[in-house]
Amino acid sequence: MVSGGDTDIAVTEDTSTFQLGLDDLKRRGSALLVVGSVPTELYSRASKQMLGAPDEPRRRLLVLNDSTPLDDRLDADIKRSKEWTRVVRYSTLERSAAASPTPPAAVPSAIDTCERRVGGGLGQLGAELANDVTEFDSLAGGLSPAELRVAFDCLPSLLSRYERDHVFRFLHVMTTHVRARNGMVHVWSPGDREDELNRMLEPLFDAVVELDVEGAEARQRWHLRQKDVSSGWFPLES
Repeated sequence: MVSGGDTDIAVTEDTSTFQLGLDDLKRRGSALLVVGSVPTELYSRASKQMLGAPDEPRRRLLVLNDSTPLDDRLDADIKRSKEWTRVVRYSTLERSAAASPTPPAAVPSAIDTCERRVGGGLGQLGAELANDVTEFDSLAGGLSPAELRVAFDCLPSLLSRYERDHVFRFLHVMTTHVRARNGMVHVWSPGDREDELNRMLEPLFDAVVELDVEGAEARQRWHLRQKDVSSGWFPLES
């Protein structure tokens, strides 16, 4: 067994090559493309593992749709403050002040302090995320390798509105920015690895993580692109 993305992976090919590849992803920063024709709940479980356990000193940035329950993605013990955790709820539709009246003032909860909504185009979203990453780096006095963890769920929403080449460029800039801070970002793209869209996106990423269900068992398999080596299928823990 080897450890990758803070989870144990059973390797059926060249174990030493695979382990070196995983260590390299953590050391220099990486981008993971998570694929699979599976229920969203299974992706949520995998994403929670990739974001790190509560006792690990991680700076977490989650880019979610409005319908995603935050508790499905973060353990209750994880620090939900702007210094450690930030949640962006993204909508591709820009809302005007008239269409979205300001709600009555309320006493902020722990979640309110780290969660916000962002609308507008790709440029606006990219600027917001880049600012979050820069502020995390400043708060940490320089991020350690793999300290920054980013989950990006909004790829289907972006593809429903923007041309593929525009989304491709956005992902290229975002993943490059996270890698520059030695962070790890994972992007959810529903559908099989062999789907035309995922094949087009794959060159942007350092590894592809496949999710699958066999019988009653949820499982995952990792492919490290630079090392050209894969893990065997292993269980996706609850």
